[in-house]
Amino acid sequence: MRKFLNITYFLLIIAMLSFLSWTSRESLNDVACQKVEIQVDTEEGLFFVDAEMVGAMLLEKEDSILGKTYEDINIYLLEEFLDTHPNIKKAELYLTIDGNLCVDVKQRKPIVRVFEENDSYYLDQEIMQFSLSEKYSARVLQVYWSEITEERKTILASVVDLIDADEFLKAQITAIAFDETDELIVYPRVGDHKIILGEAQNLVKKFEKLKVFYRHGLEKVGWDRYSHINLKFKDQVVCTKR
Repeated sequence: MRKFLNITYFLLIIAMLSFLSWTSRESLNDVACQKVEIQVDTEEGLFFVDAEMVGAMLLEKEDSILGKTYEDINIYLLEEFLDTHPNIKKAELYLTIDGNLCVDVKQRKPIVRVFEENDSYYLDQEIMQFSLSEKYSARVLQVYWSEITEERKTILASVVDLIDADEFLKAQITAIAFDETDELIVYPRVGDHKIILGEAQNLVKKFEKLKVFYRHGLEKVGWDRYSHINLKFKDQVVCTKR
């Protein structure tokens, strides 16, 4: 008997919630839009898009939003349209009972800027490609290669993860280059030299060798003493003088 009552009580709650949800939607349908509130997430220091640009995009799809009833505004279609912008990761639109259409926009975050032959583009945290912006240029790691491949994307993801996890490397390394055999060269912020990593193997040990050499080698002889610092060989740091 108790089990039957519990099930009945549960079904009544579900029915009540469904009814309230239906009546809420019905009551919203006749509400006219009085205001469009656009919020662009800039917490990551990104300024690819702003509220004005998002508003202009909305007007491309809808001649006018203000004054329309919620029933006549297809928020799902507007979300899909905003998501087509190369610098927008996700747009979410929702309606409020007091007549506001709220638009929340999250920007795509680049982790590197790639220079490929005569082309240039960003890669985001999922190593997905997206185009540059005329409005804003992000200060991120630069990557140089002849063409994008799945293998290079995999290698790059692991290298960037290692650099981002280390405050010293994050401050010092500014660019990564891939040669024709996918061996790696990185370029520092301080010092006019190349750092040759070679194949993308044992990178943790190679970066540790580099940090030790910086602390105990270059600080004594000067940051511009060498043109190349080669970390390809096991337990060695081979330097080429200018």
